[in-house]
Amino acid sequence: MIVLKKYIQDVEDVCNNLIRTINKSENTSLKTKYDFFHYRSTCCKMEFEAEGISYRLHGNGCIAFNEKMFIDWDFGYRSRWCGIEPWKVAMTLKKNNSIHMKYYDGNLIKAACEQLVGQGFMFMQCNQYYFKVAENETFKPNFPAEYDTLVIEHSNSIWSMPRSKVIDRFIRKSIWVYDKIDKVADKYILRFFLDEKEVYMIPYNDASYPENAVKIMSDVILKELLKCEGD
Repeated sequence: MIVLKKYIQDVEDVCNNLIRTINKSENTSLKTKYDFFHYRSTCCKMEFEAEGISYRLHGNGCIAFNEKMFIDWDFGYRSRWCGIEPWKVAMTLKKNNSIHMKYYDGNLIKAACEQLVGQGFMFMQCNQYYFKVAENETFKPNFPAEYDTLVIEHSNSIWSMPRSKVIDRFIRKSIWVYDKIDKVADKYILRFFLDEKEVYMIPYNDASYPENAVKIMSDVILKELLKCEGD
C-alpha cells in the first residue's frame, strides 16, 4: 500500500511541477488537471520541459523522466491526476530500480489492488484503482437545516442558487467529508445563507465527498452552472 501511495504522490508532484512551470513561463494560472487539459486543447503540445524533467504525453497519460527518474501514468478519474494502472506502475518501479522488485510484475500489483478493493480500501473506476478516503480521515458535515440560498465560489466565479430538492439531495448524500479538504489545491466553496446571512460554509471537491454526493454536485449542479456560464 505504501508503494502505491508513493507512486500517486510522485505523479501529483511532477504534474504540479509542470503546471507551475507553464504558469511561470506563459503567465497563466493553471491549478488542476482540468486547467491543464483546457490549456492542452489550445496549444496542442505533446512534449514539455519543466525544471529538468521531460514530459511526453501519450494516449490517456504521460511519461515524465530525466536521468534520475521515470514515471509513467494514465490520467485519473475526475480531478485526480492518476490512479493505479498496474502495468504502468510496474514499469515505473522497474525503470527506477526500486527495491520493491516483486512489484516489477503488473499481475502482482493487480492482485494486491484487487485484495485492497475486497477489503474496502480501494475502488476501481475506468480500469484504474483508487484509494478510498479512510473513515478516520473524515468528518461529518453540519449542514444547516434551514437555508434559502446556496452561493458557490470557485476561482473568479460566483454563482447563487435558491434552495432546491437537488441541493437538499446533495446534502443528504454528503455523509462525510475528507478532513484535509482545506489543503486541497482546487476546491469550490459552498456558502449557505438564510435571510441574507451566512449560516454555514464548507469546501467541496470531487475527491473529498462520497461518490453519490459528487454525482449530484459535479455532474448536475456544477455542470449546469458551468454550461450557463459558457453560454
